[in-house]
Amino acid sequence: MLNRKPSVLVIDGAFYMRQALQFVLRDEFQVCTAPGALEGQFHLSSHPVDIILLDIQLRETDGITLLSEIKQRFPYIEIIMITAHASLESLKRAIRLGAFDYLVKPLDKPELLSVVRNALKQRMTALRIRHELDMLRESTFYLEHLVRNVKNTLISSSENFIKAILFSIHSRDHYTGIHVKRVRNLSSLIADKMGVTDENIQWLKCAAFLHDIGKMNIDAAILNKQSALTDYEYDTVKKHPEKGVEIIQHVPFLKSTIPLIMHHHERYDGSGYPSGLEGKAIPFEARILAVADAIDSMMNSPVRRSPYTVDNVKRELQLHASTQFDPEIVEVVLRDELLSFA
Repeated sequence: MLNRKPSVLVIDGAFYMRQALQFVLRDEFQVCTAPGALEGQFHLSSHPVDIILLDIQLRETDGITLLSEIKQRFPYIEIIMITAHASLESLKRAIRLGAFDYLVKPLDKPELLSVVRNALKQRMTALRIRHELDMLRESTFYLEHLVRNVKNTLISSSENFIKAILFSIHSRDHYTGIHVKRVRNLSSLIADKMGVTDENIQWLKCAAFLHDIGKMNIDAAILNKQSALTDYEYDTVKKHPEKGVEIIQHVPFLKSTIPLIMHHHERYDGSGYPSGLEGKAIPFEARILAVADAIDSMMNSPVRRSPYTVDNVKRELQLHASTQFDPEIVEVVLRDELLSFA
């Protein structure tokens, strides 16, 4: 654009009009002419054009139709309609379809130059804005790429941290180490079936790995006790979500797991702990984690004399849907037969 004159294409069936416009504009603009729609379209397909002066009445088609076709293909070319006796309605239609302005024959030279110059200014402004938007989009894509990389790095770092914690848990409590892996797998299956985003599934898996980390500070004798817990012992066990958060909160990149760890023992009817949250107030992924945790506890807990069968677990889930568990999650687990993966 900086190395050439702005380009004007005149599309008019009258030879004298094409010649007159070329003569008036040639000092400031590079002017090309076409006698009709086909020639004009051909020129546009092979040459850069900034402004079009378009007769509203052409032989093979009307200028309004050609205006619409050109604007669809080249939205940033400014088009000025030329008319001798067009109706006001047709001129309004031309403006609605994107014409910059219109000129009435016989043309006034100062007015012609003024309108073409203003059209060129508008085109330059539009192109500059488009360029800035393109640059902004590129910057946005780049920033999104950086954010994705940072998130992936955080998740990767969290996984390494979690592996170290799991090793510590497993060496102290063999069941819990295996339990959290099963809960992670089942939680991610449920979340995937329910349309949870990949990123949130990754944080859910991290939270599943860590949901019982607070039990590290509980006496193993209480955790492995075969008989009923005393009130004191039960209250001690109930503190493990908060104890887990006390550990995790010192690891900044695990911040997203905190609500899930804190609330995985809430109940849908509000009777759970530690906060007594109810229904949708419980974080969605925490509700998934609660179901997966309960399923694995029913089917694999060593403190149960006889682990539940799949049919037993189905009955328990149905019985406690809407009280202990989110009924929508229970429905997905049963509908998609996810218990076979537990």
